[in-house]
Amino acid sequence: MEASKDPKDGTEQALLNELSAFNDYLKENGPFINGKEVSAVDFSLGPKLYHLEIVLGHFKDWSVPDSLPYVKSYMKSIFSLDSFVKTSALKEDVIAGWRPKVLG
Repeated sequence: MEASKDPKDGTEQALLNELSAFNDYLKENGPFINGKEVSAVDFSLGPKLYHLEIVLGHFKDWSVPDSLPYVKSYMKSIFSLDSFVKTSALKEDVIAGWRPKVLG
């Protein structure tokens, strides 16, 4: 599948819709997916959000908007966990890994 070059292809709005739904969920049930304690689900989602933040920030100058404070807080919490910090890929490695997919 080829990456879309059209900034108006609807993918940003689709992402915002999903993040908004996640924000609402965290507001009611958070701060983590299963409530007050971090779980395996958070450790699965965390790296995906880490890649999202790095790649979209680097290639698209995009970040999670301030209108999604629970998502932003969730990401900050996950990204600051000692186990996450010790096992995360370097930002430059994430960018290098995604470059061919983003730039084609």
